[in-house]
Amino acid sequence: MSLVKNTMSVSGFTLLSRIFGVIRDAVIAMVIGTSAQSDAFFITFRPFDLLRKMFSDGIFSISFVPWFSRYIETGRKDQAVSMVFSALVMLSALGVFLVLCGVLLAPWILQVMAPGFVPGSERFSLALVLFKIMVPYVWIIMVISLCMGVLNTLGNFWLPGMTPLLFNLVVILFTLFAAGYFDIPVTGLALGIIFGGLVQLGFQVPFMVQHGMLGPARFVICHPGVVNTAKKMIPCMVGAAPFQVNILVVSFLASFLAEGSVSFLYYADRLVQFPMSLIAVSFSIVLLPFFAKKAAIGQMTHITPVFDTGVRLVMFVTMPAMAGLMALNDPIVRLLFGQGAFDAHAVTQTAACLFYLATGLWAFIGSRVFVTLHYAVSSIWHPFFAGMICICTNLVLAPVLSGLMGINGLALSVSLSSGAGFVYLVFHPPARVRFSRIHMLISACRALFLSVIMAMSVRWAATIIINDAHGKLFLAAGVTVCVVMGITLVFLAAAALKFPEIDLVKDWLKKGSQKD
Repeated sequence: MSLVKNTMSVSGFTLLSRIFGVIRDAVIAMVIGTSAQSDAFFITFRPFDLLRKMFSDGIFSISFVPWFSRYIETGRKDQAVSMVFSALVMLSALGVFLVLCGVLLAPWILQVMAPGFVPGSERFSLALVLFKIMVPYVWIIMVISLCMGVLNTLGNFWLPGMTPLLFNLVVILFTLFAAGYFDIPVTGLALGIIFGGLVQLGFQVPFMVQHGMLGPARFVICHPGVVNTAKKMIPCMVGAAPFQVNILVVSFLASFLAEGSVSFLYYADRLVQFPMSLIAVSFSIVLLPFFAKKAAIGQMTHITPVFDTGVRLVMFVTMPAMAGLMALNDPIVRLLFGQGAFDAHAVTQTAACLFYLATGLWAFIGSRVFVTLHYAVSSIWHPFFAGMICICTNLVLAPVLSGLMGINGLALSVSLSSGAGFVYLVFHPPARVRFSRIHMLISACRALFLSVIMAMSVRWAATIIINDAHGKLFLAAGVTVCVVMGITLVFLAAAALKFPEIDLVKDWLKKGSQKD
């Protein structure tokens, strides 16, 4: 199966999943709005969402796949099955331990998670109940991530890409129909998280059995491959998930601000996650097994041209996405969330958060692509250092910018911090891989040039075309016209100016028709 076909498959299911993810958040916004209930839910859901992104978005796979790929590529399936069994046992034991600790230590954990929630207050008491309900989700996330890493390595990209769609559907159904049966609606939403995770896991297990990954295996609890994965896990997580860690940190700080601040930041983050998943996660999920296989059999010369082309394309696509979110921040938030309990004030505050958070999209996505390359060739320390730079920078900037700009300062801090980590990665590629920084910078500058023009044009057009006075349908039509206009303008201008990135797209598609 070609890289392009795999990428398009993952991107297609990711797009559907993110669309339903936005629908899910729109339903949540409509039902609970930006209130004490929503703040309590989002502050408790943050750590679980962080783990979900660390594991289920492929970050666990970053440390697991390279070693697992060696066994598959060298024909040692018995070792691969044994490694899967060992990983399942160890992850389950760790998951059960974390769940028990979460239930027993919940009040103290919550005081650390939300220092702005006063013990005994409505928000604290509600958050405590929600946290205990969602704690079992930790184990579910870990097992899902294992299945995802195995299936992707074996060439099955569509199933792991499809199951998050099922998760979102279950949560939507619980929010709409189960929440009303509880005195506090968010209780039903928390239960929806658990059942959604179980459904997502349940659909992957039969395919694991079909591939023989859950069949008879040599009983080895501490398999060398799993031990190696465990040793790399912490530095891999720090290197691959500084954005998620920073979002968690600023959410904690937002708990000190006015009611609704945690929710504003959450909804803005959800909208930024949309292009991040489509571009960064889709590329990373497909490229990680490809790079790991080539590294395992010593074909390093096959990695450089694919990465060089991929990172230039990623930069060229990311800049317009960033500009589009910044230009249409207000109408997008109004369209997706502006109904029911989500009032005009919530729209304004969320749109402002989205503007500042979107300024770092190039760094969020670029960092993920570089980290994928590093981990595929077993280089873990440069991503770790970049992650520490990113996290430490945010710890310094967030309190300062929060004091100056409030919730918007927290969003800006995440963006600036990610930029610092990305710059480090650009100047510290893996030793055995060469790529052109100049070509990447030129591609980014070309895209930025077109994106500025596009953003100004779309912003002007939005003042004329977009009007929600006649209802959501007209608002949706106006936003759609502006988005299509922006995309068309960028690519027609790139073709007219004969930017080589257009030729890269053609070459990429041509190479994608060949077998790996």
